[in-house]
Amino acid sequence: MRAVAFSATVLGIALAACAGAQDYSATPVPLYPDTPGRDDLDGLRYLGGLEIAHEDDRFGGLSALEVTPDGTRILALSDSAWWVTATLDWSGTGRLSGLDDLDIQPVLGPDGDHLEGRQGDSEGLAPIRDGRHAVSFEREHRVLAYDLGPDWTQAGSVLPEVLQSPPGADALADNRGLEALATIGPNRLLAGIEYPRSVNLRHELWEAMPGSWRRLDLMLDPGFGLTGMTSHAGRLYLLTRFYSPDYGNRIIIRHMPEAVLARPGPARPERLATLGAQHSVDNFEGIAAFTRNGETILLIVSDDNYSNRQRTLLLAFAVAEN
Repeated sequence: MRAVAFSATVLGIALAACAGAQDYSATPVPLYPDTPGRDDLDGLRYLGGLEIAHEDDRFGGLSALEVTPDGTRILALSDSAWWVTATLDWSGTGRLSGLDDLDIQPVLGPDGDHLEGRQGDSEGLAPIRDGRHAVSFEREHRVLAYDLGPDWTQAGSVLPEVLQSPPGADALADNRGLEALATIGPNRLLAGIEYPRSVNLRHELWEAMPGSWRRLDLMLDPGFGLTGMTSHAGRLYLLTRFYSPDYGNRIIIRHMPEAVLARPGPARPERLATLGAQHSVDNFEGIAAFTRNGETILLIVSDDNYSNRQRTLLLAFAVAEN
């Protein structure tokens, strides 16, 4: 981990955010560790970020993310079947400055027990309607729905409803499953498979229809997995990741109008920004969006794989005007 000097003001904000909660911390991180004052990133502007650490062994592995419309609270999902909620602190200049009220609750199975092992590899999260959320799982590939309530207060106590899965989901490889969920249009669920299953390099997107699913195709960069999706103001934002031991993580955020999905042929989303070795980067798998002062704000969160060699990062960006 690279040591970075922060101003006393910024550090003070982070410490204040964690006052009274000694079991977790939220430390500011720059976008460029070698040039901490730099905030530009292609089609995005950096609005600050946090490295979140927790003494609780349940914390980590954050693979999906949702944010309230005002950007004040987040709901995250770990790939070990834990709900994580927290309140976000924003500075007077609109930068992400801290995190409060972090809470962890179990994702339950139909029998009321916490989902564990192969049953608990939860990866995707999307709101459906009126507090109901869809959750996708790998290894035992399926989609469940949880009625968390409009303020998520039922997380940790609600039992799931089993939803129909996309065709062929049961034949997916263990770690190449239903990685990404989003809700488009009038509450239409969209499910994305992490890697192509065929040599044509087309990623599968499946749109939930009444009683069935409709297949769509998506063209992404070769070798990149689709790890997260979110829809906001008629646009679909996609989080994609490439990893190699020599290079580490490389992240490309792409976007496109939802209407593109209605056109014939594979969808080809445009590149919005790239994160690589020169940035504060890790295994980003969750993305969410909201609007503040007319700007679209993106949040991305990383899955640390419960490893002390990785970090849980929560980064905020403003999308540049087209």
